[in-house]
Amino acid sequence: MTDPALEALLAAHVRLLEGAVAVPGPTGTACDLEGLVFAAFAGGVAEFRLGEAVSAAALRTPDAKASARGTGWVRFAPRRLDARARDRAIAWFESAWRHADAELAGATDEPDEGEDGPDDDDDDDDEGDDRAT
Repeated sequence: MTDPALEALLAAHVRLLEGAVAVPGPTGTACDLEGLVFAAFAGGVAEFRLGEAVSAAALRTPDAKASARGTGWVRFAPRRLDARARDRAIAWFESAWRHADAELAGATDEPDEGEDGPDDDDDDDDEGDDRAT
């Protein structure tokens, strides 16, 4: 059995996240930032859309599993909403909000491939190379 206090905790916390909106629906409440849903909750279950590294770590914690919502989504259904479960819920909720904000700003967690950068093996850029050949 899950703890319905999780829904109350997140409903109260959404007000603290700039630009976040809680939208009640027939199957629970969805939280979005500028139309991008980053979390959802109903009763004692919450789902968070996390970045790749955070979701991988979250899936190794108690009461968490992959969500049917898709890649990066984690379903959290704590049997008891103790201090650790509350901390995880708030941390993942805020992380999901930050991830949505970064995505909307065009920032990503993943490095750009094919761009000139530290991992670029392109030998075309000989700028500053004055050695004679």
